Amino acid sequence: MSTLESNSKFSLVSSGELQVSHVSPHKRVIGKVFGSINRRWEKHTVVLTDTQLYSQEKYGIFSMPIFLDLIQHIDVVTVSTWEPAINSAVQLRFTDGIVLLQANGPYERDQWFHSLLWKFSVLNHKKSLKMTSCPEIIAKELKSLVKIALKSQLHDPQVWTDCLVLISNQLNHTNSLPPNALEEIIEALGPALIQLNPPTPELCDFFSRYCRDGPCAATAVVVFAPGVHSILKHNVDFGKYTYIRTFARDFIIALASQDACPESLPCFVHTMHSPGARCPHPRVLPNLMAVFLAAIWSAFDTKCSYRRNSSVNLLLGSNRTEITNNKLPKEKVTNCFMKMIELCATHEDWVKEMAPLLHPIPFPEEALKFPPFVMGMVNVLKRFAGDQRPEVRECLFPMREGKESWIQLIAPDHNCCPDDGKTFCDIVRTLLERASVRRKLVRQLAHSCLDAFRLMVIRGDDFFVRMLSEMLESDVIEDKDQKEQALSTLCSNTDGARLYRAMCDRQAALCNLAQLGGPTKLTMPAHSTDTDVEKVLSSGPFGNLEKLSLAFTCVTSDCARHLVKLPNLQHLNLWCTQFGDTGLCLLAEHCHRLKSLNLCETLVTDEGLLALTELKTLTCLNLNSTKLSAQVFEELVNKLPALASYDIRYTEACAVHAPFTK
Repeated sequence: MSTLESNSKFSLVSSGELQVSHVSPHKRVIGKVFGSINRRWEKHTVVLTDTQLYSQEKYGIFSMPIFLDLIQHIDVVTVSTWEPAINSAVQLRFTDGIVLLQANGPYERDQWFHSLLWKFSVLNHKKSLKMTSCPEIIAKELKSLVKIALKSQLHDPQVWTDCLVLISNQLNHTNSLPPNALEEIIEALGPALIQLNPPTPELCDFFSRYCRDGPCAATAVVVFAPGVHSILKHNVDFGKYTYIRTFARDFIIALASQDACPESLPCFVHTMHSPGARCPHPRVLPNLMAVFLAAIWSAFDTKCSYRRNSSVNLLLGSNRTEITNNKLPKEKVTNCFMKMIELCATHEDWVKEMAPLLHPIPFPEEALKFPPFVMGMVNVLKRFAGDQRPEVRECLFPMREGKESWIQLIAPDHNCCPDDGKTFCDIVRTLLERASVRRKLVRQLAHSCLDAFRLMVIRGDDFFVRMLSEMLESDVIEDKDQKEQALSTLCSNTDGARLYRAMCDRQAALCNLAQLGGPTKLTMPAHSTDTDVEKVLSSGPFGNLEKLSLAFTCVTSDCARHLVKLPNLQHLNLWCTQFGDTGLCLLAEHCHRLKSLNLCETLVTDEGLLALTELKTLTCLNLNSTKLSAQVFEELVNKLPALASYDIRYTEACAVHAPFTK
């Protein structure tokens, strides 16, 4: 007789229909053969509990329950030698005989075998633990049970529930268990995190407890790291399995609290990302952000209510009881997760994914009023402001009217401002350096932060004096009352009043230039340079100039500073020149009367072409033989309502769209 080996996985069985027979313990084959002639098989609906087997019919062999602690051995035996109709059965050996359990097929037979074997093992370990108080023996028995659970072919959460209930009860009643014994038990449990997907609630709760306040938190961090890596790299529904998110949160807090190894958290974050430029696991950052948001809400939210925010709902799911009922120390959570989010922001590919998850602001008001939290977000916001991608920088501004944004939160007129506007000033400077269309950015700042600019002007900040003057000169303040208030604020400053007078002089000069007249058309000779253009445009009045052709000249972006001084310019031809993105951005900011623009065979790219979305009067656009992409062309078409004709032949966009319009 031998146990059948199988690689199958089974669920823990609790009841089923079985054929049951009792066998006397014959030692000779002849006895077994004669015994089989008189053997009677009974059909029973057998129920398996933690301590016994019983039949719902209650007759024959199962007229009384069979207690598991009376079993000496469990095996799968081959009985076809003396029972030709039966291949094999589960054998339960007792002192006074054997009970055979015959299932409907091999799979169900093995399922009963492994289920009985597990219940039998748990019961034996319980008996052994009751009979000893020796810490070493207790640790040995618990480790043995964990090894049995890991090797078992039962793939059922109840297995780990049984295991952890026994371990938890034993640890709760054993106060003298030494730390080294606890460490051995935790090390034995560690592989279960990887084997079970997802881990059971009991397993996660048990591990969370030792991460938070266990005497072996340092050991727990090392042992649980592979399991947490596996959790964060897979598509785990944290809205459904909130206990897994709680465990990941407690693990990260324990990791950040390792005084002996301050590099533990940076090492963990960089390992999760991988050494390459792009993280190969797309679920890592969303899972980290979900843990981060849940931890902040758990520490700060006192109203047990959620901001109606798509980022929170998307990452945390609908089950929010765990977040608000498991309070954590504010300082500890803030220090830990601000370090984590700052480390995540050092990876360029993660920044692009992180920005929309923090837009709009997904945190409770209590967190935003906590200075260490806002200061912790400063470096992340500076990273957003300095990013080359416009979609990342855009996340600093309001998503829609009435929705508070990060740029407003750190403004000096906001009650959450952490440093009297220093961070605000740094971020605004960085945004202006990165902006491809300065006028668009200045309009956004005027719309969302005008009061903050006025306050900094009143305090005498030279940078904001110049910026407020630029807002007024660019005419980006739409509301008349706000414009008058901004003007009064500017004139209250000595330098501001001087800038305002200079601005008035420039505008008067432009008005005079427009009234002086001059030609309406001008064509520069081939091979003209920037210097030649400057000499011509400065030699006489060109206030009426509407059409300017610089085709086949040698001009560059540097000539744009002279073109923006033409107040009535409507048609500009730059065909086959060295004109590039810098000059194009300058034209887009100032030449708002342009109706036609020819950039055929110039050096412009997507970065500069995006600036053309500011020219709402543009009706004709030639981008033939430029580095235009299909994505940017779609944006131009959507944002230029007057555009009637275009030419995009010999560009990437012509493979997707019609190459030209007649």
